[in-house]
Amino acid sequence: MFSRTTRASALLSASAALCLLAACEVVSSDKSKRDTTTVAPTAGAVPSTDSSARGGVPAAPSDSLANTVARDSGVVTLSAEQPVRGGVLFALAEGLAPDIPRCSWKGAPLPCYRAAKGVLAIVPLPADEPAGTFTLTFDRPTGRVTRQITVADHDFGRELVFLDSAHYALVKRSADVARDARALRAVLAGESDTRFWSGSWGAPVKGAHGGGYGAERFYYRAVDSSRAIRLGPELKTRGTFGLDTVVAASRDVPSWRHAGVDLPASRGTSVVAPAAGLVADVGDYILTGHTVIIDHGQGVHSAYFHLDTALVQRGDRVAAGQRIGRVGATGLATGPHLHYGIYVHGKDVDPAAWAAMPAFARDQADAGKSNK
Repeated sequence: MFSRTTRASALLSASAALCLLAACEVVSSDKSKRDTTTVAPTAGAVPSTDSSARGGVPAAPSDSLANTVARDSGVVTLSAEQPVRGGVLFALAEGLAPDIPRCSWKGAPLPCYRAAKGVLAIVPLPADEPAGTFTLTFDRPTGRVTRQITVADHDFGRELVFLDSAHYALVKRSADVARDARALRAVLAGESDTRFWSGSWGAPVKGAHGGGYGAERFYYRAVDSSRAIRLGPELKTRGTFGLDTVVAASRDVPSWRHAGVDLPASRGTSVVAPAAGLVADVGDYILTGHTVIIDHGQGVHSAYFHLDTALVQRGDRVAAGQRIGRVGATGLATGPHLHYGIYVHGKDVDPAAWAAMPAFARDQADAGKSNK
């Protein structure tokens, strides 16, 4: 969705506003960080596996457990020492080889997966969650590998969008928008053990560059453009574009945080899959228009909104670079463009940050098994 930008304290006259896109925040690191700090195991953390143990002396652990413990180095490689809100953190716990990996973030379970060199966790840092210092953990038979991660803040900007009467009528259909959002959330919550992709991700539209991830967007009628509108700090966005399940009061200003990037392109331009995956949804929704969602496995999805035409069907396997649709202006779009989104474990991240994933995350072979 193209829009015009303002800051929270500014008085904006729409007649003077230009259609701007907020810059993408790219989270990447040229050098990975390693840490061997772990939490010491409690007494008896490795119980006896031999019922013949006597006199309170535990028998030696089985060969399989002994091998696992021997490989538990506790070394964690991070994609960034201080990731940025809106980005994504890749973390590889090297040497861990549990049958079922168990990880947590902020004290809550985080899906993670066995990889060729250990256990890989991908932590989404969506724009609607706060900055701060949080705990990432990897469980292992001998204790717990722990890292304290500081997520830096970022200002994503605020934007005014003026709509003609037909488009404004769409944003006021709150109950229908909420129904669509529930359906889309259910698709994006999917978590499969299989990883369908490998290597670097390509661009969905050749040569297109855009932005707008994380921006707060407030929608008004075109007739309101003749008056000054103040976006004060008391004015908050309701939720995420396309995924807001709350039925708003009729007097509320329609507003959502933009959870992807807008890639300008002419109508009919080819849209391709940036990586291999399975088509999880093809639908027509009020705000997102003709929509395709691809499941890339292990909790990673990509989304394509406002398509003119979808060229795939639900359940199709797609290869990297395969055409999946054509650019359009369906749904809440004031001109032809592609809204491109990346979701990790159901949460949006900046596609530019995702594309900057480190080699250790790109090249990990799928070993299956997760803690989900």
